[in-house]
Amino acid sequence: MIELRPASAFMQRYHQAGYWQDRSLAQWISDSAARYADKIAVQDASGHSISYRELDDKAARFATFLQAQGVGPGDVVTMHLPNWWQTAVVTFATLKLGAVINPLPPTYGWKDLAFIMNKSQSQAVVVPGRFRSVDYTESLVRIRTELNIAPAIVVIGTGKVAVGTTFADALRSAPLLQASLATPEEPCLLLFTSGSESKPKGVVHTHNTAIYGESALAGTLQLGSEDVCFMASPVTHTSGFMHGILMTLMTGATVSLLDVFKGDTAVEQMISARATWTMGATPFLNDVVESMERSGKRLPHLRYFLCGGAPIPEVIVRRAQKVGMRVLSIYGSTESPPHTVTWPSDPIEAAWQADGRALPGIEVCAADEEGNILPAGLQGEQWSRGPHAFIGYLGEPELTARALDSKGWYHSGDLATVGADGSVRIVGRIKDMIIRGGQNISAREVEDILLEHPACQSVAVIGIPDERLGELGCAVVVCHPGKTLAFEDMKQFLIDRGVARFKLPEHLVLRDALPATPSGKIQKFRLREELKSLSGVPAHA
Repeated sequence: MIELRPASAFMQRYHQAGYWQDRSLAQWISDSAARYADKIAVQDASGHSISYRELDDKAARFATFLQAQGVGPGDVVTMHLPNWWQTAVVTFATLKLGAVINPLPPTYGWKDLAFIMNKSQSQAVVVPGRFRSVDYTESLVRIRTELNIAPAIVVIGTGKVAVGTTFADALRSAPLLQASLATPEEPCLLLFTSGSESKPKGVVHTHNTAIYGESALAGTLQLGSEDVCFMASPVTHTSGFMHGILMTLMTGATVSLLDVFKGDTAVEQMISARATWTMGATPFLNDVVESMERSGKRLPHLRYFLCGGAPIPEVIVRRAQKVGMRVLSIYGSTESPPHTVTWPSDPIEAAWQADGRALPGIEVCAADEEGNILPAGLQGEQWSRGPHAFIGYLGEPELTARALDSKGWYHSGDLATVGADGSVRIVGRIKDMIIRGGQNISAREVEDILLEHPACQSVAVIGIPDERLGELGCAVVVCHPGKTLAFEDMKQFLIDRGVARFKLPEHLVLRDALPATPSGKIQKFRLREELKSLSGVPAHA
């Protein structure tokens, strides 16, 4: 049970302004199911699709199963799945029970899974039997002794170990007789983000914060029930889940999901689905553009490609324009998702000149180190506030107080300039974080684990520029006298300790010493400057 609630002052302010209303996400999605019963709600790369009528029925049956396992209002349900149609069913079922959905990307390792389930006291977990090279049933067995809870387990497909209940069997339950609708101020969504801390942080959203953010984005982009979203970004990550699943189901639109991204596959699926918009980090955009340039294929129905997670190079935007694709920049975070976007009325160059303009009802600014809001154009820490913002971190009051001040401003940790028109331009980061292909990697987390290696005396993990992914991880290591560390040894050491593969450094550099201040603080800015030329050279340089 998550005890966090919005501050009463903000509840009053946002209700009076009409930003917050008295309907839950379950009610929004139920309305879509009633209005668009025979329309396709979700389809995936397997070719399977379900209508809104089928979505409602399957969610009602799955909700009955969860309820029988003891899941009730306020309980957390962890969804550790790829981009499959079942994600929509699990989400809607959880919301029908007044419970809290906890999406967890399949790229997270067993170490992350155990930490998050304990932190959230998850009462149920839904996993694939196997996806790509990972067997999730083995992961569940591996963490069983580490869990301080005994969650209900549901498995989609088969793995090496027979655990829990199959998804097919769970759907044989009778439909839920009565939904347990939560009040809109109650938590409904728990998303974990690594950020700059060594452990993932649990970001809590209510029905109203999620509803407002998605409604504001849909309204600004003029997206509605006739649209088809193509989503290859993980739908258990903030962007994919909130914009791909929630916004789609709220508006009665259709979402087409792709679980394993390849540029050619994405283009083919967007053509087949008649996709009208999509979203992904710069590498997704680059690969789609390359595929279209090479094949000559076009996307006649696609209105927008929303791109965020890293600055968008001008050359990619112009290449996209030549193949008939409009790129819009988008900026936000798990805590504040999103708060700026390039508006359709903005000129094409806005996509690379800024990271979007503020959405209606959302305030953005830059602040100095003393917390003073700066005039337009001056550089400072980027802050945002509004009816879309999270209400706190799970079980982390001190961390919450540092990130979310008493006036409602979320302190992003990003350095930015903010224009008079609400346009934001990110120029750097305060947080010690690597953004690889739009995914956040905590440098400290990797450093702390690498320091356990018997060869490692000191470690600094930094991001170095990469044309395709934005940044790559580089581990700079000082070894104990007489010892050394090989690149493959480093990788295997991290994998054996449950580190997700996307967090593994792509480079290893051995040094005699690390640059440091007189007080002993490692000067990572010097390492970044010295090693920025590593991009494109062998991983073990």
